[in-house]
Amino acid sequence: MALTKVGRLVQKNIIKSQTNLGGEAADTDEYLLYDASADDIKAIQSQNVVGPGLITAKTEETTSALDDLILIYDTSATALKKVSRANFVGIPSVTSVSPSNLLTGDGTGNHTIVITGAGFTGGSANLKTDGGTDIAFDSVTVNSATQITGVVAKNKANLTNANEPFDVVVTGATGATGTLANAINIDAQPVFSTSAGSLGTIAAGAGSQTFTVVAADPESAADVVYTLESGSIPAGMSFSSTSSGAVISGTASEVGANTTSNFTIRAKDAASNTSDRAFSITKNAPVVQTFTSSGTFSVPSGVSTVQVLVVAGGGSGGASIGGGGGAGGLVYHAGYPVTPGGTETVTVGDGGAGKDTPTPSSPSTGNPGNNSTFGTITAIGGGGGGSRRCGPYQGSEGANGGSGGGGSSSDHSPSYGGGSAQQGQSGSPAGQGYGNAGGAGKVRFPHGSGGGGGAGAAAGSANNPQGTSAGGVGLAYTIADGTTSVYYAGGGAGVTDSGGDGGLLQSGGQGGGGQSNYNTVNGDGTANRGGGGGAGSFPSTLPNNTSGAGGKGVVIVRWG
Repeated sequence: MALTKVGRLVQKNIIKSQTNLGGEAADTDEYLLYDASADDIKAIQSQNVVGPGLITAKTEETTSALDDLILIYDTSATALKKVSRANFVGIPSVTSVSPSNLLTGDGTGNHTIVITGAGFTGGSANLKTDGGTDIAFDSVTVNSATQITGVVAKNKANLTNANEPFDVVVTGATGATGTLANAINIDAQPVFSTSAGSLGTIAAGAGSQTFTVVAADPESAADVVYTLESGSIPAGMSFSSTSSGAVISGTASEVGANTTSNFTIRAKDAASNTSDRAFSITKNAPVVQTFTSSGTFSVPSGVSTVQVLVVAGGGSGGASIGGGGGAGGLVYHAGYPVTPGGTETVTVGDGGAGKDTPTPSSPSTGNPGNNSTFGTITAIGGGGGGSRRCGPYQGSEGANGGSGGGGSSSDHSPSYGGGSAQQGQSGSPAGQGYGNAGGAGKVRFPHGSGGGGGAGAAAGSANNPQGTSAGGVGLAYTIADGTTSVYYAGGGAGVTDSGGDGGLLQSGGQGGGGQSNYNTVNGDGTANRGGGGGAGSFPSTLPNNTSGAGGKGVVIVRWG
């Protein structure tokens, strides 16, 4: 039976059938089409079907571009039409991301990634590792149908260069997804091989030191550049960036107390990635032990040399317009050898006791100071000042000692000289200690006696009114705290009057020497400085005319 045209059958109704073709159409399979020019239905083989909107490929497309065409039936036009994938509602597509190379910096903060494409309305996004593990953004903002902004922490789990490259996946409102494969790589920051924290401790007195901090770029052989980002390194040291690492070198300045310098070093690679790490260096102050009484020094483990200052007790002044007491002898050693873990015996000498007014038969000198020792070092006690006896008025010379005492005044010749310093004190680098002679007394009125010698200078001889009876100056050292100069072993003052029995105040030598005055003052030497005592004043003014006592000695040990 022949086909007969019934009205105008539309294409939609022709395509509709009771059964479906089980596979792809063969080239020889036929379609029924209405031939408008012939006003008739005709058969045509599949291989001859041409025209826009008809799919002729026999393979399935696994991915599609935005400008690929999809064939749909337009019910309003009762016809098959083509539509680009970009305009197909509900299927998102990703065209680009920015940035595509994530700089990890110092590993803190976030990455902000802008995703561009289409079909983003109502959607969301995530990253996917090279191994297929999803990484969620910490926040996702759909800016428009064509842009999404995703924010993810730099230290997010799996967001490492070991898992690159990363896909960007956008899920549309309907659940359909669009993927841009291998879209993002990680550019890692430098990695420190030097552990954070203390780089070390510098002992007191240590010479030049070097500390090196090393980091490397895991993705490049290019040099890492180092900067001192914050804090400070020890004073006296310098910082430099080298191909071998950050180098801190030089001789650290000495400090009065243990001082820790805290600082942060930044390593930057060729891609401007940075890593920061905190470090510290401690500079130790020397340890000081001061002995004001006899005892034992226990040598710390690891200590083989020490600085040591040994000062003997000062001599007392002479009585009754007597001479000033001589300072205790002084020995300083900058590098005295000791045995680590061993002991050294320490003796601290007392100063000489004050001298009472002598009897006519006993114009003796003031009392000497006592020796101080440290191991094999011995500092000799100061010599006492000469005394003048009453009726007849005769005196005595100052005694020898670490520093000599001053000679007393006299109404009759000869004059009485100052005592000599005993330079045989042992243990100093030169084989002797420090001390000086006392000054000579003056014959006849007006009265004048010599000052005691000091470790730094001899005392002047009395020659009133032009001369002086001041004690000799001591010597200054910073051993006690490393910075402050302190004088030790100053001589005691003698006595002079003004020519009318008026008192003239005389000063003890700097370093603890006692003052003296013709009428009222007979000062003690300063304790633990080894100063000589001031001379006794005129006996009619002070019936119990005891002179000033010598100052006690001291032993100071310092080590690094």
